[in-house]
Amino acid sequence: MRRNNTFSPGVHVGNSAARRRRLNYNSMEETNVESNPTKQSKPALSNQQEELIFRAAGRRVAATVQSRACEPMEAVLADTAQTPVYGAFVSLKRAGQLRSCCGFLGQSVPLAEALDRAAVRAAKDDPRFPPISPSELGQLDMEVWLLWAPEPVAAQGEDRAKAVTIGKHGLQIARGAARGLLLPGVAVDHNLDPVGFLQQVCLKAGLPRDAWQRDDTTLMTFEGYAIRGRLSPGQSGPEVRPATVAGTFYPARPDQIRRALDEMLPEKEKPQPEPWPGAMVPHAGWAYSGRLVAAVLSRVEIPEQVIILCPKHRPGGAEWAVAPHRTWAVPGRDVESDPNLARQLAQRVTGLELDPLAHRQEHAIEVQLPLIARLAPHARVVGITIGSGELASLLQFGQQLAEVLRDTRPRPLLVISSDMNHFANDTETRRLDRLALDAIETLDPARLYETVRQYQISMCGMLPAVIVMETLRQLDCLNRCELVGYSTSAESSGDTDRVVGYAGMLFG
Repeated sequence: MRRNNTFSPGVHVGNSAARRRRLNYNSMEETNVESNPTKQSKPALSNQQEELIFRAAGRRVAATVQSRACEPMEAVLADTAQTPVYGAFVSLKRAGQLRSCCGFLGQSVPLAEALDRAAVRAAKDDPRFPPISPSELGQLDMEVWLLWAPEPVAAQGEDRAKAVTIGKHGLQIARGAARGLLLPGVAVDHNLDPVGFLQQVCLKAGLPRDAWQRDDTTLMTFEGYAIRGRLSPGQSGPEVRPATVAGTFYPARPDQIRRALDEMLPEKEKPQPEPWPGAMVPHAGWAYSGRLVAAVLSRVEIPEQVIILCPKHRPGGAEWAVAPHRTWAVPGRDVESDPNLARQLAQRVTGLELDPLAHRQEHAIEVQLPLIARLAPHARVVGITIGSGELASLLQFGQQLAEVLRDTRPRPLLVISSDMNHFANDTETRRLDRLALDAIETLDPARLYETVRQYQISMCGMLPAVIVMETLRQLDCLNRCELVGYSTSAESSGDTDRVVGYAGMLFG
């Protein structure tokens, strides 16, 4: 992805029958931009913020094309959401040819609003082209244009050309119901001088070529730049995902981790591992649930690949996100991922995106990594966060995941990272958890989903559990399950009033 001031002349603005507060054009939506524009400066954005903006637009385009929910743009953009801009445009190209270009303008509009509207319209509302299809998402390039500093041209007649600086300004023109807009890169791309640029914006609005000189024509300049890159249903990220909860959920120093693992995985008590295809482990701090995780994973003959599915605990990023990183960093060592498998999953599971943002501060995978690394040093771990989902979409996820894994040998170990009920008293937590565990033991993922919903059990990894159980069922690998252990946080903290339940299970 890079910032670039080049643009194809694909912005098209049609005519409107009447002036309203909000006007919808063929590829531009506008909110009272003609009178008293607010003087703005270029948005002060870091490279990281620009990357976030680009990823957010890409996710919004993909979600719109795939007719699925997407996290609000304000939540994704976080601190940059309220950055004031004059507008934003999203341009999509396929094999170098314009596929769609739409935007949103306002006197001073929050970036999140402008970007969201532009991305949605680019995905489905450019009248010159059919809506973007899901099969095209992996074949598109995208430009995200950020616009600022709208300025009415006060000069009259031919002197108006002196107010236009090629390479700096875009143009907007209006006369009566006719309107037109060209982004700053158009003049550069087509070697236009100011007069030629003004003539082209007139033609774009359906006006005579010399309409820019007339006193009854409103002319405005603005500034802007493009963030440009490859669009895919998900976005790539940094090679290494750094440790974020070392020192809180588990020890911070390598020697401390080593001693803790020695205590949780004593050699003299190590069981003979067996080839279980699936497991469920808790993800609280090691002081609360580490021994239970160790008891479960030490029973498993861990293959070359491990896929951990966990709930999405924090805002930001895709709702269903597979980590694109090559490496998970934990103190004292690195745990390899499998980017090829991650990409394959993103391509073949509907709604699953390659997205580093959803994994940036997620603890539910990280806390498992030192144990897996101790038990299976050469295992590669792919992480998936699940933020939401209805039963039908979760079962479809499981079916598609099973298709990806069906011919893989050896098959990856599927791990559900989940705590059980949260923050009731100890007695009530144990009662609710028993209902959920009974549902799991029926080996029916739909039963688990319905039970948790019916009794409002706050089992945070219920959605990943449904997916994994359905995957194993599709692979004819869900014939039995074994409860390795159960506890609550009260056993470690002594507080029985507000507890969390933990269960460890094996599936085969």
